[in-house]
Amino acid sequence: MRLWLGISILIVSMFIGARVMASGEETVTLWRASSELALGSPLTGVEAVVVALNGAQEPYFKGLTPPSGVAVRPVGVGEFIPSAAISSLPPADSRVVTVPVDPLHVAIGLNAGDQVDVWSSSQDSGSVLPPMLVLSGLTVRAVANDVVGTGGEIGVVLLVPVTQVPDLVQAIRSGVIDLVKVPLESQVSR
Repeated sequence: MRLWLGISILIVSMFIGARVMASGEETVTLWRASSELALGSPLTGVEAVVVALNGAQEPYFKGLTPPSGVAVRPVGVGEFIPSAAISSLPPADSRVVTVPVDPLHVAIGLNAGDQVDVWSSSQDSGSVLPPMLVLSGLTVRAVANDVVGTGGEIGVVLLVPVTQVPDLVQAIRSGVIDLVKVPLESQVSR
């Protein structure tokens, strides 16, 4: 009798242990950035990863369908994409403005989602006036490297708060524009 009782306790313990182990190894599909996602950049360059996080996956975007929208905060390479870092629409109080810029006045490798500061210099080559910061921390929506304007400029499309559009248009009309890329670690959300 004791032998059967001992065997039954052992079997029940094995089933309980197997159940506990199986529940702790529950896997989920999360999405992580395979390249840097700057503030305002579309969610391209993301990859699915199956992980076992034991309930810690709640703040991250999960599922079999890749996330869509734009990043509302920078996400580093290899970082799981937090659900709170995704927005489907640009801010309602913004406008999209194309800025014609000489290719040598734009950071090499400027991409959609990067942030830039807009500087304006006098068109008069003999001017001693220093360059002036027009706007800072604007998000790049697109860079048209293959489209060249009449003066050899490329088009850089910026997301601009509606209240700052007149300042940008005035700077485009009255001076030489330089777009200075803001490093990822210096970016702030608007």
